[in-house]
Amino acid sequence: MIQKRENGTLRSVTKFGKAALFAVAVVSLLSPAAQADPFAEGVEFYQKRNFSRAAGCFETVLVRSPEQTNAMYYAGLTYQQMGNTPKALEFYNKLVTRYPNSQAGRLAQQALRALGGGAQRGGGGSSGAGSYSSASSVRSYSGSSSASSGGDDEAGLPPQARLNFKNEDGQHIVVAGQVNGRALDFVFDTGCDQTVIGMDDLARCGLSKPSGPPSGKSIGIGNAVTDNWRISVTLRVGGIERRNFPLLVSDRTGVPPLLGRNFYSPYQFTIDKTGGTINLVKNVTATAQAGRHGGYVSGSSGVPFRKLKGGGILVTAEVNGRPIEMLFDTGAQGCLFSSHHMKQLGITIPDDAVDSVGRGVGGSTHTKNFPISRIRLGSVEKSNFVIGVTEIPFGEPLLGQSFFGDCQYTIDDQASVIRIRR
Repeated sequence: MIQKRENGTLRSVTKFGKAALFAVAVVSLLSPAAQADPFAEGVEFYQKRNFSRAAGCFETVLVRSPEQTNAMYYAGLTYQQMGNTPKALEFYNKLVTRYPNSQAGRLAQQALRALGGGAQRGGGGSSGAGSYSSASSVRSYSGSSSASSGGDDEAGLPPQARLNFKNEDGQHIVVAGQVNGRALDFVFDTGCDQTVIGMDDLARCGLSKPSGPPSGKSIGIGNAVTDNWRISVTLRVGGIERRNFPLLVSDRTGVPPLLGRNFYSPYQFTIDKTGGTINLVKNVTATAQAGRHGGYVSGSSGVPFRKLKGGGILVTAEVNGRPIEMLFDTGAQGCLFSSHHMKQLGITIPDDAVDSVGRGVGGSTHTKNFPISRIRLGSVEKSNFVIGVTEIPFGEPLLGQSFFGDCQYTIDDQASVIRIRR
């Protein structure tokens, strides 16, 4: 993470490696002009993912200056990256309890919500139970020179499959895969029409950069255009193996691989957050089963959707009581809107919105993060819900894991509905 001060405005720039992407919040902290050397060293070690050294530096700062809230928050993030959740909670809770009105304290509250950890504040009230991850790190991958299906091997795919996933940060759904026999983790991403990896992950799979001119271009929320190449690989995730599968290789690094819809499009799937599984049933099998049981079961939790040309799933949500179409995006950490969407919804960005800068597939995106009164989709409604807003214009706003991450949901392509339940 690199901190900058631009015209007196505090900002943070997040560089996404595998670990950094899964940090609960994009940090936007005060950086005093005369910062202690151990703090600067700690930030440098954190950027290099040397978390044990970073933790030692931040602990040293706190021995010398126990009220250094920035070091306290970075220490919490560092221990979280190390998988030491109890230690991370200790620092977050201390910030929320002792310094609830500081910038670091507010970010610690967000981190606790995402981790599901409780904390007591000043008057003894709960810090809240909402799930939140900074929307500045939300990214969507949209399009290439041509959309392609997953290949011609669908007939030989298993009728059903179950994928185990990791959800360590409470936001991303990560499944273990293999590219030509080499292990590679993917983010399960309904907001991405293609399955995509970067040049760094291509090298990890033992593959060379494709020769010849790029086959197309890609663009994300940050509006940065990148070249891409399409190659054929054997891609395996759980019990599903796709041979001669068209994998998109993007000319970028530092963003994790995305398992897009062209891999699992032959299936209807249910994401079970409690069990940590994605249960897939082949579309033809699901249709047959539905026929034997008298058709699909409909209920109040069934949310109709329509598909974009590229395959994106669009649902109509209510934001502060006003309807708006949003992209149902399992690869997005939070909910991201543009300033144009805010005008459409009649929402004014508050002066105390938290500034942050995230880097994703589409480049850097400046966002302002703040809570709205409520957001609703079907039977699921959340109050005092944090969203991110960017000045960059883009299509439909993103409905991400911070909204539906605590639910179980089935995306039923045959009936064009999403069945959601707590």
